[in-house]
Amino acid sequence: LATRVVLYSSTYSKHPTQLLIHFHRQPTQANEKITMSNAGVPIKLLFEAEGMKVTVEMKNGEIYRGMLINAEDTMNMTISDVVRTARNGQVSKIPTVYLRGSGVRFISLPELLKNAPVFKKVVNMKKRAEASSGEGGSKRKRE
Repeated sequence: LATRVVLYSSTYSKHPTQLLIHFHRQPTQANEKITMSNAGVPIKLLFEAEGMKVTVEMKNGEIYRGMLINAEDTMNMTISDVVRTARNGQVSKIPTVYLRGSGVRFISLPELLKNAPVFKKVVNMKKRAEASSGEGGSKRKRE
C-alpha cells in the first residue's frame, strides 16, 4: 500500500490552525509489506502526530476529534477523549475509538507538524523540482 500526500493550505481549512492531509491509496504489489523505513510521508506524519489532537473524517461522513494514541501503517488508529459528529450533526462523546484506515477520507493534523523533519524533506524535494523545471532543460520534444 503506497500513498502520496496532498497538502492543502490552512486557508482552505475549516480550522485555520490545522494542516490537512489527504491520503490517496495507490495499488502496489500484493505481497509488499510496509515498515517504518519504507512507509510513505503521510504515514510517517501520522506517526509524528501520536499524542496530539487530530480530526478524522471518515468516508461515511462521520467526524472524530480527539487525542491520537496509536497509529498503524494501514492508517488504523486509536483515538481517546473523542467527540464524534454524525452525518446528521448529532454530537456524542466516546472515551476511546478504534478507526479502520480504509474508511478514512482525510486527517486534520496540528499545524505544529509543518516543522516535522519528514515534511521538510518533501518541501526541499519540491523546491529542487521547481528549480530544475525552471531551467527549461527538462522538457521533452513532441514528435
